[in-house]
Amino acid sequence: MTSTPDAAMRIVLVSHSARLGGAELCLLELAEGLVRGHGAEVDVVLPAPGPLAAPLIAAGARPRVVRNYGWATANVPRPAAMALMAPNAVAIVRLAAWLRRRRPHVVATNSIINPAGAYAARLAGVPHVWLVNEYGDLDHGYRFALGVERTLRRVDRLSGRIVTCSRALARRVGEHVADGKVEVAYYAVTTGLDRPLLPAPGEALAPRVLILGRKHPGKGQIDAIRAVARLRERGCAAKLRAVGESQGTYGLELERECAGLAAGAVTLVPRVADAVAEIDACDVLLLCSRCEAFGRVVVEAMKRSRPVVVTDAGGARELAVDSGGGPLYPPGDDAALADAIERLGRDPAAARRMGESGLAWAGRHCTLAGYADSFLGAVRRARG
Repeated sequence: MTSTPDAAMRIVLVSHSARLGGAELCLLELAEGLVRGHGAEVDVVLPAPGPLAAPLIAAGARPRVVRNYGWATANVPRPAAMALMAPNAVAIVRLAAWLRRRRPHVVATNSIINPAGAYAARLAGVPHVWLVNEYGDLDHGYRFALGVERTLRRVDRLSGRIVTCSRALARRVGEHVADGKVEVAYYAVTTGLDRPLLPAPGEALAPRVLILGRKHPGKGQIDAIRAVARLRERGCAAKLRAVGESQGTYGLELERECAGLAAGAVTLVPRVADAVAEIDACDVLLLCSRCEAFGRVVVEAMKRSRPVVVTDAGGARELAVDSGGGPLYPPGDDAALADAIERLGRDPAAARRMGESGLAWAGRHCTLAGYADSFLGAVRRARG
């Protein structure tokens, strides 16, 4: 198959949701990089109406709703998950018919959760690239209707190339797909970051610590609360803000963990409209997830020149190590986390150097141009 100049590329991106979460923002940034950096024509298939549509239009992409469902769900019995596949068959046929009319050069599915775009691309005879953004089971607790191994084997068969967001995730996916088929491309991470840098508050021996993301056991907020409790016992007046919506009863568990702490030691707040402002108001950002495929918030903190403390697990580990942006700690070890925060609080010069190192690394490796170029390289290889 002959290659097509980037400016003539017609690309269909298939999103697993129309919300504005981390994976959706990464897709939005990819669309923006393809449209503005390469002049590509980008259509984005959404499974339902939602807030993602408006920024896609602003970025020059064309959203289109085709209702479809995932083969991975959280807290849904397997029979119920399997039942969702029946309406997916209708969605696949509809989407394939539209692809034949649209005649894109490639279809790319964003997230391992929804398979409709991949099957539709196969029916329509269009090359397919799968953007795998998550472990699924290890990070989000999803149950796959086909099981993890069979799901990844299907991903392999339905895709010319598979692009993951970290080396750690690539190793996991690579266990179940053809050799040499998996690539790594770091996200752009640009949304909301086009503002002047602000200095950290930097109050001596009273670091302001932030953990940002949905409150879920897999995100490990309880580590942060226990670490602050330890620091308070040592005479370090650290303050923690845990920002994010609560899922299930975990929010209540965190509230119980805060009982007995001094007023202002820990503040639990729901999701906020401006996450970057939260980062600017902290001295150090924590990522306490038990297994994160990437860790978008880590790069956001780096781009605001803030040091990070990250669990020694998953894809976020390589961000901290490669950048020199902050120390690691073993997941669940709140004593080690407290030690890391205390060291940064006692040595503001070292904390500042880590922030600067993370900023420089993220500025080189997480850009619109870089992510779009990596994606287009995978597209060329998928198309032969």
